[in-house]
Amino acid sequence: MVMDDRSVFFEVEALRADRSRPILSPASLEVHVRVIDHLAHGTGSNFIADEVLDTLAHGRVSTMAAIELSLAGWWRRLDGGYVIVDQELIAAMSHSPARRRFGAACRRLWKILNSETVIPL
Repeated sequence: MVMDDRSVFFEVEALRADRSRPILSPASLEVHVRVIDHLAHGTGSNFIADEVLDTLAHGRVSTMAAIELSLAGWWRRLDGGYVIVDQELIAAMSHSPARRRFGAACRRLWKILNSETVIPL
């Protein structure tokens, strides 16, 4: 089952809110989420072949995202594709759709609680 665009958006926003991660472009984060979703519900591995990557995003978009994600250390280039290093997100997205939505909601709440608009007690 492929993630709907709304779920992808929530995951991308959760990744953008995580200050422990490098700052990446929204397009790269979207490719990252779509690839992990494909792997979690397809092969179960953490390797994405170049040919499959180009079916998940337009060639130019996937190429730029792959470069950005590799520079950030989230992906590693191997002959014919990429190894996805982000085991935390792979594990989180390997669960049921309801659990993924719950996880994304928790990450959004964490973002709000750690923003400068909330005063700790």
